[in-house]
Amino acid sequence: MSLHQHTNKHASKVLSVLKVLLMALLYFLAGKMSLNIVSENHIITIVIFAAEGFALAGVLLFGKIVLPGIFLGQFFLALSEGIAPLSSVGISIVNTFEGFIAWKIFNYFHFDRDIRHPNALFLLFIIIALILQPFSALFSTSILYLSSVVSSNEFLTSLFSWWFGNTLGQMLWTPMLILLYMNRQKIFFPELLLYVILFFLISWVTFIILPLSNLSIAIVLTLPISIYIAIRKSLLYASIMIVILSMVSIYATYRHIGVFATMPMLDNIINLNFYILVHILIVLGLGVLYREIEETKEKLSNLNRSLEKEVAQQVEQLNRQNIIMAQQARLASMGEMLGMIAHQWRQPLNSINSNIAVIQKIIQKTIPENSFLNQKLSNVTKQTKFMSETIEDFSKFFHPDKDTLHFNPCNTVKRALKLIELETMRISIQLNCPQKLTLHSFENEYLQVVLSILHNAIENFHAQNIESPTIILNLHQTNHNIILNIQDNGGGIQTTSLSSIFDPYFTTNHSGKNSGLGLYMAKLLVEESMRGKLSVINQNGGACFSISIPKRREEI
Repeated sequence: MSLHQHTNKHASKVLSVLKVLLMALLYFLAGKMSLNIVSENHIITIVIFAAEGFALAGVLLFGKIVLPGIFLGQFFLALSEGIAPLSSVGISIVNTFEGFIAWKIFNYFHFDRDIRHPNALFLLFIIIALILQPFSALFSTSILYLSSVVSSNEFLTSLFSWWFGNTLGQMLWTPMLILLYMNRQKIFFPELLLYVILFFLISWVTFIILPLSNLSIAIVLTLPISIYIAIRKSLLYASIMIVILSMVSIYATYRHIGVFATMPMLDNIINLNFYILVHILIVLGLGVLYREIEETKEKLSNLNRSLEKEVAQQVEQLNRQNIIMAQQARLASMGEMLGMIAHQWRQPLNSINSNIAVIQKIIQKTIPENSFLNQKLSNVTKQTKFMSETIEDFSKFFHPDKDTLHFNPCNTVKRALKLIELETMRISIQLNCPQKLTLHSFENEYLQVVLSILHNAIENFHAQNIESPTIILNLHQTNHNIILNIQDNGGGIQTTSLSSIFDPYFTTNHSGKNSGLGLYMAKLLVEESMRGKLSVINQNGGACFSISIPKRREEI
């Protein structure tokens, strides 16, 4: 064992001993205070027995390690009240075993020490009233009876007094001590002290200063305030108020002052216990119910927000899918139409080429050196070939990809430039790309994205009347991605529009020729279909679109 481990073990033992000694001291002092309330000292009292509240709180917070402290506290308390050593040991064993039973039961039910829900509070009260204190009262009173401390005529009265005093002691003190310990890091102690002073003044006025003689009036005065504190402040503050009310009212009863001094002592104590029991059950019960209602409201509010967000996301996703499906359906229809056109044009184009071949042979035989005719016929042949290739390219473009394939993005970019024929628009084109590049993705969708960005640049050139329009396309690769940067010199995108440029139906061209779906569709295709990234920035006097696509689908 290392020195550090040895030190920690030694510190843990010291802390355990301190817990035991502290429990013994608190039990003894709280017990003496409770027993001294009545005119004559006795080990049994119907007055609230605070020692049991400290004992149960210690067990629930620290476990069975404090059980020796309960034994020592009860043993010395019984001895100080004139109980024989053997009987004192017997009573101490009973109370210690009561603590052990409490530890086992509350661990079994996974007791919530924060007392956040009514189930925790009611479980605490039921176990106290129906299990712990019946056990303690029956066996402890029996020991006192066998020791001749309690006579047969006093047995039932003593049994009830033990049960009732200990039950109230645990119901009053245990919740407050547990909540105080569990919330120790959240408490703002100056505020707590202020409330303690306020509670003390309310209690002092109610039981010491005011000449009250009616129990109902005392309840009406303090119960609403306690309920208000439980609801508006916290269960901890409400439990502290009840404890202060109880201590001041017990003191007033002991001094024969106020509402609990108008009848014989036993009746006064019964009224006192009833007053405290009403506050414990109603205030703490309503307080924990209110807390659960508020937490339920908060959970429902969070759930509603979460559902609204989820619904919004699903609706947005559905709209995206609908737009993609509509776009793909439109492209497919156009592809079918172009396929029909290509089929109808192919035969006439073939016939034109055949006729040109015949004419060329005739010219070679009759006018062999007529270079002008030969040049014109050659141009016609090239144009018909271009028409055939163009219609074929458009047919492929409007046919959506169903499967991924390996393709060279440089060739795809060249196809896009060929389809648009930028040279005829007097737009300068610079294409920089290495030939040995391969993407595993959807080629036609990649082509559609490039065309959308190029069309966006062309429209901007016309809108801005750019004198020397230029588009620079740079293809390069990283370890995992192939990136295409498309830079123009069209003045860039307004800062206010930059964040919305990929939104559906957003357009800076208000001529009515632009639907505002081109760049939106491009972003969907890149980021959702090809699992890449499409972005744009303003630089070098224009807009620069960046298309980053993973080289292989398995790298996504």
